[in-house]
This record gives sequence, structure tokens and C-alpha cells, in this order.
Amino acid sequence: MTLGIGISGCGGAATDFCRAMDTIPDLRLVATYDRDEKNAAELARPRNAVVAASQEALLAEGGVDIIYVALPHFLLAGTVEAALMAGKHVLAEKPLALSADEARRLGHLADERNLRLGVFFELRQSAVVRMARELVAAGAIGTIRTVRIETLIDKPMSYWQSGYSGRINDSWRAQKAKAGGGVVLMNSIHQIDALRFITGLEVTKVAGMAATLSAKVEVEDAAGAVFRLANGALGTLVANAHSIGAENGERISIEGVFGRIDLPYALSSNPIRLFLRRDWQQYAAGKWLEIPTAPRDSYAEMVRAFAVAVEEGASSPATATDAAAALAIVQALYESSNTGRTIAPEGGQPSYIGASASNNFR
Repeated sequence: MTLGIGISGCGGAATDFCRAMDTIPDLRLVATYDRDEKNAAELARPRNAVVAASQEALLAEGGVDIIYVALPHFLLAGTVEAALMAGKHVLAEKPLALSADEARRLGHLADERNLRLGVFFELRQSAVVRMARELVAAGAIGTIRTVRIETLIDKPMSYWQSGYSGRINDSWRAQKAKAGGGVVLMNSIHQIDALRFITGLEVTKVAGMAATLSAKVEVEDAAGAVFRLANGALGTLVANAHSIGAENGERISIEGVFGRIDLPYALSSNPIRLFLRRDWQQYAAGKWLEIPTAPRDSYAEMVRAFAVAVEEGASSPATATDAAAALAIVQALYESSNTGRTIAPEGGQPSYIGASASNNFR
């Protein structure tokens, strides 16, 4: 069965999507739409697709089964809702909406209409993240007690005006009302979702601070937080959009009572590092071990997994509930920064159960 794809928003994210889609034989680009017709045409014409004259025309185009939405944050929710109301399955870029409540509402709408709604949290398909998930679920490091998230990036200042690709010249990323947030919402949210996916644990409390230190923008370009997980474990987050010299500085470390897992940059081919306090399966205790992972195209696998969910009527690989949970954590950090209080996120439900909920770290 071949599924027809329509693309709403033809910036840098859409070029990555098309590259991934081209590797999957049962997907076909039918139509594209962007307010800049040139950008839409650059993706459509090499794939014999139609350039739609409007958003409404894109949704009315025959043969479109799935709408991929890659628009600025403030346009995501409305476009996703319109696509669902038009009877289309939707794969949307993060964060899906500007609030957790809105993300949950979109999820309910998709369920009511028996449509799949997915969020492009591609780290879930990373070989590194999936290996870490398997190790945690199998008990390699025991009950989790601390986690650390680092989002260290050295973005060019031009990012706030045109992103990395430069395909669309629009300063929405710099505006709080349109972006909803800075480095935490744009970048750390991927690692927050990956941590939920790996551990199955929700964040129950957040104490954070956010600041704009380097860029002339309305959103934060640096942040730090301490958070508590549902099993009593503690976590830390440090984020900096302009960390001087940072390369592949988006990392996660997970420590349990019996060992520690250090994840490299999740889209790299670097191995996971594992340290154990006791021998476990084929792994020896007392030294750092490097666990290689097979090459895996996270973008292509995310697109493929969503297509399978559509074909089989199964759950999306990352749902609106997952988006709402990650958004709630980000919002809690922002609220904590504004109020000086510790905030309990309005979280979702874990999409994967693979860790103990005990406070007993012995």
C-alpha cells in the first residue's frame, strides 16, 4: 500500500523529512505548500508532486493520506487541527502546540476521528537511545537514582532569524509569543522526551532558572534545572544555545544503583559507555565499557514507524500524550524560573514502562 504525503511548511525540517521519505518505497509525495512558493517547488518538482496554492488546497488534494506539518511553533496546533478535521493522519514537528493542554486536546481530536497523530521526536528511533532503553529495561544498572541532561550547542546568531538551513528568513524563533520558548523548548525537549522513553519515569517536580545571556532575543538561550522523577530519583538539566566551541554536546547520563550509562550525541555513531558495579550478563564490572550500536537513520525510521502506525491502525511512535508530557516539563521549568517556586508538571502517562518505581536505592 502506497501512502500519499502532503507537506505543510517547506523549511529545513521538511528537507530532512523528504530525504528520509525518499528511502521508503511505499511513501509518495503528492503535494507541498509553503507561503514561499519557491521553497515548496524545490521539494515538490523533483518528486513529481503538486505545489498547492493554499493550505486549504493542500488539504483538499486527492491522494493525500498523511500531512507532515513543519511550521513555526505558533502555527502548528491550528494546522494540525485543520488537517485532522479534513480526515488526514498527521505527523507534526515538535512541540505540536504551545501548551500541554492544547497538545492533549489535539490527541483527543485524533482519537475521536480514528486518525493517527504523531510527533517527530526522532531521538526515539536513535540506535543510541534504543540501546539505552534496552539496558535500563533489562536491569543493567538497577533502579535509577540520578540523571543528567546536557544541551550544549554553539548556534550561530543567525539561527534566531533563519534557523540552520536559511531557507526561510523569519525571526519567529526570537519571539516569545510565536516560539513559546528558546533552547529548552527547541532543543532540550528532545532529550526530555528521550529520557521518558528510556526510563518510563515521569518528572514530578521541577526547580529551574532560564535566562537570555548571549542573543538579543525574547526567549531564553540558557537554562538550568533540578528535577525529581516518579521513583524519587533526582535529575539535572543544563542548556546553552551559545556554548562556545560545543560540538555534539547534547548528552544524557543515567546512573542506577549498579551502574551508569553515558549516552553520546544521540544522532552520532559513537558507542554508549557503560560502567557496572557488578558483572552483568556478558559485561564485566569495574571498568568503562564501550557498547557499539548499528548505524540507524533516526529520521527515516521515525517516518517509517509512523507510516506503519497508519497502515496498521496502531499507536504512533510518539503521541500527543508524549508531546504534552514533555511540554509540561518545559512549562514547569519556565514557571519555576518566573516564580522562584518548585513546580509540579501536568504530565502525561509513560509511553514505556521499564524501570522500578521504588524509592529504595539499595
